[in-house]
Amino acid sequence: HIDLYPTLCDLLEIEHPSWLQGKSLLPLIHDEVDELHDAIFAEVTYHAAYEPQRAVRTRRWKYIRRFDHHLGPVLPNCDDSPSKDVLMEYGWKERSHPLEQLYDLIFDPNEAHNMANDLSVGVILEEMRTRLDEWMVRTDDPLLHGPVPAPHGAELNDPDQMSASYPTRFVL
Repeated sequence: HIDLYPTLCDLLEIEHPSWLQGKSLLPLIHDEVDELHDAIFAEVTYHAAYEPQRAVRTRRWKYIRRFDHHLGPVLPNCDDSPSKDVLMEYGWKERSHPLEQLYDLIFDPNEAHNMANDLSVGVILEEMRTRLDEWMVRTDDPLLHGPVPAPHGAELNDPDQMSASYPTRFVL
């Protein structure tokens, strides 16, 4: 979404504000470039339950960092569905989720083998950590200051619940 506003500015021939992040998609649309960014960033803090994660992805690598110490999947954040039922039948609830994940998207496009503890890619891991840290500082990510409190009036599930349909609590 960060690139939509600059694209609209270009389409409407409006000067880009100085605070604008992102880039216009027009060079990509007009086949003038193959890509706009050498990396993209993603974040989630809350869905049905608190599960703070940040990620950076390049053409080859994806790095994900969790900021809580919840060891397993946060099941309420996955909608109830036949797919979730199958995952549960095969032990998804018992799987642990590491605090860091690194995937080689060329050789492991399905992200089945976490390489974060593989010494052979230590330099890559450090580069991806640095990219993510720099982005978090640049965007003044609230996680830099500790856990992010839920907004007033939010309705949340406990991360240990099985489903978002379970009873929730309100943040006052």
